[in-house]
Amino acid sequence: MLVALAAAAGGMLRFAFSNIIAKYWGVQFPLATLLINSSGALAIGMVAAWLQASPDYASWGTVLIVGLLGSYTTVSSFSLQTLALWQSQHYQQALLNIGLSFSLCLSMVFAGFRLGVWLC
Repeated sequence: MLVALAAAAGGMLRFAFSNIIAKYWGVQFPLATLLINSSGALAIGMVAAWLQASPDYASWGTVLIVGLLGSYTTVSSFSLQTLALWQSQHYQQALLNIGLSFSLCLSMVFAGFRLGVWLC
């Protein structure tokens, strides 16, 4: 039940942040998804470090990582937006989105883990 509630909260956060970012930055490039996925990667790294330091809280990892942050971040939106860019012949933007998403999210999960280790 907690995982489902956390997933609902994560989905609502993603929806709210996507709308706010789209309002100010537009939708020509999927910046909202990039920022949401990278901030989620940072948070997942921090939670993973916390769980490693506090294994007694492992059940909270499922709630936070699978429920909240799994619902907050989304590969499906990234994939669909990248496909839409490609199909509309915005090849450079599609490739930029792929490169930025991969490098930024991987860097952020690493940074989040290091930050989490430092904080624990």
